[in-house]
Parts: sequence; C-alpha cells; structure tokens
Amino acid sequence: MDYLSIALTVLYYIVYPIVFIVTLLLYVLGTITAPLLHLGHYFLYALWYPIHILGKFETLYIFFGVAVLVGALTGTSVHYVYSFISTILDLEGQPEEHRGRTLASHRRERQQKAEDPLVKVETRGGGLPMTDVTPKEEYRDWEWSKQSRGKKRNGLINTILEEDSTDDF
Repeated sequence: MDYLSIALTVLYYIVYPIVFIVTLLLYVLGTITAPLLHLGHYFLYALWYPIHILGKFETLYIFFGVAVLVGALTGTSVHYVYSFISTILDLEGQPEEHRGRTLASHRRERQQKAEDPLVKVETRGGGLPMTDVTPKEEYRDWEWSKQSRGKKRNGLINTILEEDSTDDF
C-alpha cells in the first residue's frame, strides 16, 4: 500500500499545476467576459419578453396549438389522399418529350438548308457572296426554254395567284 500512496502523491504534484493554471485562466476569462455575459442575459430576456406576455393568455396557446395540429394533419392527409387517387387513376402526366425546337433540330435544319442546291451560294474567302453566283454543275445546262411546251406541266408552277379586293372604296 505504500506504493499506492506514493503514486497518488506523484500524480497530484503533476496534475495540480495544470488544474491551477486552467482555474486561473477561467477566472480571468470570466472577469473579461462579464460585460458580454450581462449583455447576452439582457438580449435573451428581450427575446423572451413577448412570450412571457403571451403566457398570460393561456387560451391563445391552446387555440394556436390546436390550430397548428389540425392544419398539419389536414395538409398531410390531403397530400397522401391526392397522391393515392392520382396513382390509382393514373393522373400523373407524362413529361413531353419534345417542346418546340431543340438545338440539335435547329442545327440539322440549318445543315439541310445549306446542302440544298437551290439555296447554296458560292462565297469568297471572307464568307461574302460572290458577284457571279453560278448554280451547281447538275443545274448548269437546265434552262426554261428546254422544257417541252406542248406537254401539260404542273399547274401550280404556272398559276399566278391574285387577290380579290373586297374593299368598297
């Protein structure tokens, strides 16, 4: 037992300076932060004051508490009932796959338009159209005069549409 008392004495003299320094630091910090502690106390009191005043009206607490519970239960039940009914009746709308033009379809249309031989225009190095625009090779020898005039052609090509004026002026 003699070893036990010696070990406790040695441990006491090792731990005591650490405990003394920590206690001293806590007293200094308590003295320095005392104004902040009082300010925090008054701030919390100011926050608690409206609740303290409303505490006198105990029936309001009961009324608002019951209103919150009824509202939460009603909202939750309506949500689950609606989701159950919409699942049974399959009312969940499927998202539309294509809403208008996409970037890919726009680029595809531009590419097709650029490849169209009747729209294609040769350009100079800067991208400006040349003054002598010539059609592609396959359309160079085609002329209007080579069409046979005796054969009946498509009527839509030769039809000139005129508008009738309905104005009485």
